[in-house]
Amino acid sequence: MNEIVCNLKEIKSKDNINLLTFEKDNNLIQVLILQMNVGLKLGDKAVLYIKPTKIFLSKEKYLFDNVLPVNILDIKKGKIVSLIKAKFIDSVFEVVMLNEYINFEKKAFMLFKASDISIRRKVD
Repeated sequence: MNEIVCNLKEIKSKDNINLLTFEKDNNLIQVLILQMNVGLKLGDKAVLYIKPTKIFLSKEKYLFDNVLPVNILDIKKGKIVSLIKAKFIDSVFEVVMLNEYINFEKKAFMLFKASDISIRRKVD
């Protein structure tokens, strides 16, 4: 879970800071990394990963690094936090959020920073 396979569409680099833009079904995902040691080039596929605690869900679409439309599959409420399963196309993400911020039903937007995503591996 929390992995998504995307195509590398663009690379911008400046002073060892790299902004990679990936695409999944016309949705863009930006990844900010310091070292380009994964051997990716334009057009390559890669598996991206994000921790459940680094994702925020909202019923509104905000201007943010990365915003993806998701369908809520399940919400397991605890005393303080909830574990939410959200589906984006063919990927399921687990999201851990404080209960007080859960204000959505079946559809939501998944928001996360470009610096909170890691590249797991290149897909051959």
